[in-house]
Amino acid sequence: TTTRYVVSIETSAPSPTTSRSGRAPTVLCVDDEPMVLEGLFLHLRRHYKVLTERSPLNAIRLLREHPETAVIISDMRMPGMDGIELVQKVRERKIHCRIMVFCSALSRDVHDAYRRLSVDRMLYKPVMPAELRTAIREIFAEKK
Repeated sequence: TTTRYVVSIETSAPSPTTSRSGRAPTVLCVDDEPMVLEGLFLHLRRHYKVLTERSPLNAIRLLREHPETAVIISDMRMPGMDGIELVQKVRERKIHCRIMVFCSALSRDVHDAYRRLSVDRMLYKPVMPAELRTAIREIFAEKK
């Protein structure tokens, strides 16, 4: 059973985290650990529309339902499909969004694979909430 946390935020004043429509950007969090997803949701919900998904395969489906998704935050190690495969599928489908990946450790091969797939940020676990929010703001500020 998949638990999804979703919240939508309307903003009136433009900010670095406000989209052109005046709405908070959509962030999709993908992790097989429910507690991690709940933590991400709680830390991001004040500034973003947050979608959560435990299954990378279901995350691909969710992206089709929410083409406005601006950022994907994914764990690297998940059953069924790892973070590299998820990013490959997102890129193959020409889904235009920023991608951040959480990991405990990165081998050189995995690091190189993420670079080839144009992953915007690789963050090492544990990630502090302020570090996460800063990383998201920075990738919105970067030109792509």
